[in-house]
Amino acid sequence: MKGLKQCMLIGVCLAVSVPALAKIIPWNAEIPSSLSAYQGNAQQLAELTGERILIYAHPTSKTQLPTLNNNAASKTQFYSAAVVLPVAEAQVEKLLRHYPNYVGLFPTLKSAKVLEQQGSIQQIKYQVHIPTPIPVLNFKETVVMQHHLGENSISTLIIDAPIPYGAGKLEWFALGPHKTLVTVTQWGDLNQPKGFLFSKILNALPEAKLGIPPSTNAFLLEALQQRFETDHIAALATPIPQMRFNPQQLQKIAQISQKSGQPVSFILPSYQVKEGKASENLRFSSTYQYFAHPVEKLRPWLAAEATQQLFPRQIKKVELNPVNTQNIDANYKVSVGLGVIQIPFNFKMHFYQPDSLQNQFNANGGDLKFVKGGMRLLPQSQGTLFQITSSMKIHDQAPFLLRAMRSMPYHDILPAVGGNTVYALKVQQKLR
Repeated sequence: MKGLKQCMLIGVCLAVSVPALAKIIPWNAEIPSSLSAYQGNAQQLAELTGERILIYAHPTSKTQLPTLNNNAASKTQFYSAAVVLPVAEAQVEKLLRHYPNYVGLFPTLKSAKVLEQQGSIQQIKYQVHIPTPIPVLNFKETVVMQHHLGENSISTLIIDAPIPYGAGKLEWFALGPHKTLVTVTQWGDLNQPKGFLFSKILNALPEAKLGIPPSTNAFLLEALQQRFETDHIAALATPIPQMRFNPQQLQKIAQISQKSGQPVSFILPSYQVKEGKASENLRFSSTYQYFAHPVEKLRPWLAAEATQQLFPRQIKKVELNPVNTQNIDANYKVSVGLGVIQIPFNFKMHFYQPDSLQNQFNANGGDLKFVKGGMRLLPQSQGTLFQITSSMKIHDQAPFLLRAMRSMPYHDILPAVGGNTVYALKVQQKLR
């Protein structure tokens, strides 16, 4: 939850990204294709994506941007995401290549104006506004991006934004008469933010940097998915959704995570979850991280108290109340600092561990009502896949600061995918 605001504020600048005088900047876009890990096979990526949003990272590389000082090569790691839309390629292309269409498509954009055009290249000025019930946290910015239209792609260079150095690419691939794969690939330098607010947030919560790339991609593709798909809500028949992959697909997930060092995540469709006599619609995210370690090394991170070891700055105290050998209640005392301001939270969770390779958890009190998920260890021929599935939704009786997040787009999606990623990468840091 603590990363939601940062993900939205910073991520939107990567998603849309005012010089005094607009001028086309020469640029040879060297952005990896979303299909590079799939031998250029769009169908293979689409089959792995299914009805979900798939998010994954590329191996670290060097990228030259004309906006960087001295045109220096910067060490970068691009993140990609994919979604399959039930519409013809021509319809997707018509929407994406006309940049004023982005107003109304992406809920944070309020206007789009062409500043400069040279052939298939356009510089666009976007007005971005994210209101909140807390005026000091309101976000209003004018950002400029330079879009280069290709045959089935749009490559984008950030010209001026709170995250001033970055680039990305949208791609679309026809899968059939009424089926199109859309992908986004992007990178932004989170180590050089501009502006007081961004700097304060990232200094206070450095872990947020880990969750911003996947959350940014999720923001973009969720907007497209909502534009073209009707929401089908299925009843959840198991404690948490069960991800089903064939051996080749699971091997592919492990391979991508191993090569990039980053998680592979899926954002699932809506599920109706019963809580007593009531029910709630929840969006789950499921994240896979490869570790070159046997399951014995990963087992400690399934424990209820592991969170405090990963986030000692935020989790001040954990009270454990065992129910029996398989069930335990945990009370977390959390404090999130923004400069001199400390904001306390109280989270109460119930953990169930049916065996040594998995757990399940859900909120059972405190400041968050709708939290549900689980973790699993999946042994591989070499190493282990660590899977974490979760859903987080802010209820209308949450503390004011959390409740304020309900005014932001996709507040029921971004915390889970960002939180899963941060958890997996913090475990990775501990095992190095």
